[in-house]
Amino acid sequence: MKYILLLLFPFTVLFAQDRYGNAQNGVFDNNMDFFAMAKVQNKSNTNYIEGIKGSIYLFDTWDKCIIIPSNDTSNFAVPCNYNVYSDQFELKVDDDKYILNENSIESIRIGQKIFKPSNNIVDAKYIQFLAQGNAIKVVRVFKAKIIEGQTSTLGLWESKLKVNEIDYFVMNDGSFMKVPSSKKKIFNILNLSQDQRKAYKKYNLKKTEEMVHMIQSLQ
Repeated sequence: MKYILLLLFPFTVLFAQDRYGNAQNGVFDNNMDFFAMAKVQNKSNTNYIEGIKGSIYLFDTWDKCIIIPSNDTSNFAVPCNYNVYSDQFELKVDDDKYILNENSIESIRIGQKIFKPSNNIVDAKYIQFLAQGNAIKVVRVFKAKIIEGQTSTLGLWESKLKVNEIDYFVMNDGSFMKVPSSKKKIFNILNLSQDQRKAYKKYNLKKTEEMVHMIQSLQ
């Protein structure tokens, strides 16, 4: 029996490596009309801006993303990145990039991060899902804007692309609001009891991980 296990092990490893590899790219290739809105062509549909410092992409590297389709198509993994300035996810397949159709997916998983189509909840095509409570969700929206500022050289100005993160509460009825900076206002929105307010008094709710922990503990 030991020898059988040793023989099977390499095949298991090979299968695991290919599980979200080239074989899974076929899911995208075979359903390109469903997943892809357009091919990214020479910066023309990436909102590339000449002379602007800073990247239009949220992530420094194009890591493998797990794409969960909105239909019964199998999940697949492919390098992707979020073009914040265009508000679009782009997929890299072989040497080509494609704009992902947000209507074709349920979610995108990048490591521990989960992105979903906003479905008009907020003014963005995509939201990062942060936490789920009984009556409220916490989501994050990324916005890119151009800012002007002086360089270290006197008299010279430069333009930079800055990415802002905005966190929202989304209620079960679909209404939403920016997460307040005041802990008291947050407690009031969540309708916490006096005992709960005491329990969470020491939480620094400006830190994402502490906000997420609190919301999830209220389930």
